[in-house]
Amino acid sequence: MKIGLIVFMICASINAFCQNDDKKKHAIDVDAIRETQLTGDVGLRPTIMSAPASAQQVAQLLKKFPGKRYLTFPETRQNSIRLLDSLPKPWLSRTAAELSNFNGSAQPGEYYVFQIGVYAAAQQLDGLTVDIAPLSNAGKVGITDVTCFNTQGVDIAGKSYKKSLTVKSKNVLPLWFGIMVPENAAGLYKGLVHIKPHGLPATTVNINITVKGNKIENHGFNKDDKLSRLAWLNSKIALDNDVTQPYKQLGRKNDEISVLGRTIKLSAEGLPQDIQTYFDKNNQRLLPTSEPILANKMRFVVEQRGKQLQFSPAAISFTDDLPGATRWTTLLKSADVNIAVHGTAEFDGYLGYQLVVTPLKDIMVDDIRLEMPMSPQKSTYMMGLDKEGGFRPEKWNWKWDVLNKDQDEVWMGDVNGGLKIKFKGANYKRQLVNIYYSFGPLNEPESWGNGKKGGIDINTENKGAVLKAYSGSRLLRRGQTYHFNFDLLITPFKLINKSIQFGDRYYHTDIDTTKNFIKTASEHGANIINIHHKKDIYPFLDYPFMDENLPDLKAFIDSSHVHGLKSKVYYTTRELSVNAKEIWAMRSLNNEIIFPGPGINTRTLVNPKGVHPWLAANFKENFIPGWVATFTHGKYKGRQDLAVLTTPDSRMNNFYLEGLDWMCKNIAIDGIYMDDLALDRETMKRARKILDRERPGARIDMHTWNHYNEYGKFASSLNVYMDMLPYIDQLWIGEARNYDTPADYWLIEISGIPFGLTSQMLNKGGNVWRGMNYGITDRLGWFRSKTPEYLWLFWDEHNIEKKEMIGFWDKSNPVRSNNPEVEATIFKGRDEVLISVANYSDKDQKFQLNINWKALNLTPDEVTVEMPEITEFQEKKSIKWNDEIKADAAKGYIIVIKKKVVKVIPLDTNRHG
Repeated sequence: MKIGLIVFMICASINAFCQNDDKKKHAIDVDAIRETQLTGDVGLRPTIMSAPASAQQVAQLLKKFPGKRYLTFPETRQNSIRLLDSLPKPWLSRTAAELSNFNGSAQPGEYYVFQIGVYAAAQQLDGLTVDIAPLSNAGKVGITDVTCFNTQGVDIAGKSYKKSLTVKSKNVLPLWFGIMVPENAAGLYKGLVHIKPHGLPATTVNINITVKGNKIENHGFNKDDKLSRLAWLNSKIALDNDVTQPYKQLGRKNDEISVLGRTIKLSAEGLPQDIQTYFDKNNQRLLPTSEPILANKMRFVVEQRGKQLQFSPAAISFTDDLPGATRWTTLLKSADVNIAVHGTAEFDGYLGYQLVVTPLKDIMVDDIRLEMPMSPQKSTYMMGLDKEGGFRPEKWNWKWDVLNKDQDEVWMGDVNGGLKIKFKGANYKRQLVNIYYSFGPLNEPESWGNGKKGGIDINTENKGAVLKAYSGSRLLRRGQTYHFNFDLLITPFKLINKSIQFGDRYYHTDIDTTKNFIKTASEHGANIINIHHKKDIYPFLDYPFMDENLPDLKAFIDSSHVHGLKSKVYYTTRELSVNAKEIWAMRSLNNEIIFPGPGINTRTLVNPKGVHPWLAANFKENFIPGWVATFTHGKYKGRQDLAVLTTPDSRMNNFYLEGLDWMCKNIAIDGIYMDDLALDRETMKRARKILDRERPGARIDMHTWNHYNEYGKFASSLNVYMDMLPYIDQLWIGEARNYDTPADYWLIEISGIPFGLTSQMLNKGGNVWRGMNYGITDRLGWFRSKTPEYLWLFWDEHNIEKKEMIGFWDKSNPVRSNNPEVEATIFKGRDEVLISVANYSDKDQKFQLNINWKALNLTPDEVTVEMPEITEFQEKKSIKWNDEIKADAAKGYIIVIKKKVVKVIPLDTNRHG
């Protein structure tokens, strides 16, 4: 949900059916949006293409072309076709020649775009195909790079595809075309476009492009009105197998695979037999010795009449795609069923499996299931399957319910080692997230779900945990295949970067005007500015590169660099502003980019009584209204920016990546801020590569709303986004988040530490005392936040970045509280130790510290102990290390233990006597 949400919301606490049997149920603050006032000026004026012809006028036009079942209307890019259910008035005067000829003018090197509208005059057009001949100049072929975006493209995996189209009767389909004009082109270029619906004659449109003038800069991508950026839809940028920072090349020796801090050994069946982690208990360094994550090998079981079928595995065949990945296949054979195993391992700790079950005859089975045994040490915590993050219960039973629950995955582990498993079928599609889930829910996997027969049981065995994902009884039919797919993520992904944890200090505000951003950030100790959308320099959601705001945005970023600050831009997927110049072309792509929905009948939390009048008048159908940003100050005061939802895993991802690359090269952004993103992990990986290559040291931070409520369908946010975490630098977790929760919830759902990241707090500034248990603060400038600058000053004064963080979760922590309601994390230096203590109770608590002085390399006699004054955090107090201390409800302290400085009096060699 948009982080600007807070400005438009009222707070309503509800009980969110927390099913944590092993801890107290707690209320979750869910922010309910009050009705948005849809009265603002969108700023998009009608064009000559907005006025519809009357039915009588259309009839008169058709009389001029008797017998034509459909008509074609070539059109320039300047007049984006907006009307889909009627003809625009300017077309009424078209002649037969104008219906079959397009004349345009382009510059050398330009990616030139134009349209052809197809009107179904008499019947629905099915199976419509488009063939484009190369353009020739004086009889010689000169331009071969031509495309119709509606019928051909490149998907997010880099694969080319073609498709045919349907045009409803009395409707218009805008066909959008792109031509890459060579830089040395000049003169008149001619080509042909053949448009043919199934069962009807083809129509040929002559294309005449005159190339003249100077070579255009960057193919026209620098000017939004040329619409050249439509070429970005088919981009393959960063589609390679390189490794991103901070990872290393994947290693493989026979059936053993190594990635950063983790190793995987495969069984003869091609499944993980052993997974080891080398991360220390606080994810701050890699150790020479490892700990097992699995208690035994993973098993895929087919059971018939109470007995497990026995399979003979073939030899595993590997294909190494180094440095980033390796892939393998094997075949498991039995008398009645074969199982093809396809596996992938990547450098970040991702394992992907496709298990294809093929019966050799009709066979009834009792169950097909996956068994995943976790070691006792690496099954302490759990998150997912209707269980909020925290301690794992003794047993857990879960059933598929995709209509009411955004749940298909679970993570189990400890801070320094764990596994997330996500279950997929051949019918998998990425769901819509947060309040929009119900418009695009998960598909129940036809394999694992088996018509509601399937489910997942997690039970304690030998002090560890065994996950059994079962599908239940079914008749396997010969000739059919059954896809039991799943993804594994081995956590943590990377070591915690302490320079990011303690050194990245954000100024992040919802104020419309940016005039004082740099001054405020500098004065209060921030070094990174996040430029949110709904700003005078960045007005429109997820479209930072509008011509009208780009000069101001670039000037701001340049100025921030002069002042020693970094500037990042809000840039995510999931929604797109209707102000984007390409929006009409994207709308023409048959729901490929704009997610289809109830249109004007849509009701959401943002729009409980209906959509904005502009959307009703212009989009009408097949859309879902997204965020509404209302400007209250600055150059856009009185305006509203509207957004519509985009389709996950579409070519919009390619467009997004090229936009990121363009911003790196042209306005020198220092990274991106992502908000409840809708990306797949491959696109996220590509985004990381672009930043690593173009802006080394650039940051990606991600915010997520708390999805664990009736609106988000009870999903744990970090489960939803975990496959993105390897490429993210920092989290911002807090919107609709209840911080009055136990320490195990904080550790798993908020801190980011079990995944090799750290987080920051949001809602009402979070809880600064509990936050210090994880080395996190809130952000400067956000609505109702505290001011973290005083903790930043304390961190700098005590060189916290150079100290070793040892968390309360680490049993070897030398400092322990004697009260289970009070937790202690230390930041250990050679001569100084900072102790963060936090009360997780809603009542005052007394506690004493038990200190292992030997482990600290100190003695009680050689140290001083104090609570220093920290503004907005604590008053200065003199204490003794073994005092009984009272911690107020939901608060805490930072205690400093410091080795005394021994003063050495120099010998005065000039004295005599």
